[in-house]
Amino acid sequence: MCWSCNPYCGGCKPPKPKPIKCPVCNTYTFPELIKCKRCGTVLPDLNKPEAVMCLYIGEICTTPCNRHKKASLDGLINTCTWHSAPDNEEEA
Repeated sequence: MCWSCNPYCGGCKPPKPKPIKCPVCNTYTFPELIKCKRCGTVLPDLNKPEAVMCLYIGEICTTPCNRHKKASLDGLINTCTWHSAPDNEEEA
């Protein structure tokens, strides 16, 4: 557990997407915005994280955090509030 949360860390919850650099004016803009805040250029799409097998909950997760790398300490399968299942089985 962290003493203070860094939203880009990804240790205990999925990391927040980092700001995107505009290809036209080189301004950094938050990925929630579709257009650049300075020049209005449409920003490129974000790369989606790869779906992985989460050992912490025993299911495939499309928004992995660092807890997916090892099973829980007590050996039981737990639940995760951040878990998101794949849209269809072909992606998994």
